[in-house]
This record gives sequence, C-alpha cells and structure tokens, in this order.
Amino acid sequence: MDEVYVVEIAATGPKGIPSDTVAQIGICRMLPDGSDFDTVYDATVLLDPKDLGKGSLDYLAECYGINPEDLYMGEEQKDVVKKVQRIIFGRECTSYNVGNVFGKFLNFEPWDCTRNLTLLPSISMRLDPDLKGPPEMEYELVRKAYDTLCPGDPACVGEGRGAVDMARMAVSVLMRLRTQGWF
Repeated sequence: MDEVYVVEIAATGPKGIPSDTVAQIGICRMLPDGSDFDTVYDATVLLDPKDLGKGSLDYLAECYGINPEDLYMGEEQKDVVKKVQRIIFGRECTSYNVGNVFGKFLNFEPWDCTRNLTLLPSISMRLDPDLKGPPEMEYELVRKAYDTLCPGDPACVGEGRGAVDMARMAVSVLMRLRTQGWF
C-alpha cells in the first residue's frame, strides 16, 4: 500500500453542501508502513461571518473552536481548493468518517474529488461501534479513539479541536490500526 492521506474538515454545519460549507481543512500523510506521519496541509477558508449566520457560527465554535476572527484571517476558497487538489488528487485518501468528509462535502464543487483519488474505507470502520456517530459528534469520536488507542498524545494535539488537530488524531489512530494489521 502507498502513502495514505488522511483528510479532515471543519464545516459550518452537519448537512453538507449546499446547506453548509468547509471552513477548515487539514491533511496528514501516513508513511506506507504506518510508522510515522507528517502534516502536509492546514488551512482556514476565508468566510464572512455575517453571511454565515448565528447558527453556523455557533456550530463552528462549539464543534471546532473556530471563531469569526479565524474566518476573516482565512485564505480564499479557490486557493485552498487548488492546493488541496494538488495534494490529494491521484492519491489514496481516507478520513475518520469518509461519508461525512467526502460524501457530504469534498465530492462536490468546488472541491470535486469524485473520480480524482482513491477513497479508502473510513478509519472508524475498524473501530468499536461506540466510536461511531453523527457528524456533529465527530470531534468527540476522533478524540475518544485517539485517547484510547494512542495514549500520551503522541501527535502533540493537546486540546486542539480544528481540522488539522482532527487529522493528526485520525492519522495516529490509522497508524495504530496499520501496525496491528487492521487497515
């Protein structure tokens, strides 16, 4: 198996495109043998909080710790999309919950990942049922899996809640699964 790219997002809501949009994206690359990873991309998308509304802003703050100032400091969406496509197109990719990350967001325009990469099963597919749940609980589920399978915070995430923090935790769980022969 080649390198695996773990992609995680922070979105403005759980419904997916077109109701919601990607606010942050984090990508980590795991080495083929599962011995190590590196963070290859981390970006916040420039979004105007006034256009999002209170519900989306509350969702971003509660689920991911993202505040309006973070959104104002983000990069233009078209630039983020180009960089993400350059990194993951033609690669093997996964996420903690592929159905949420790709099925609701990244397979649609402007990300357009459909048929441009090899999508592996969700990392959570190889975990206990209590580590699976709805998108609005994804951070808690990733954190619980990470804390259980990777004690001592080996990815140095600390209390981070953003997309790159989730990608680091998810790739650490994937590494553990790979070394145990489960993925």
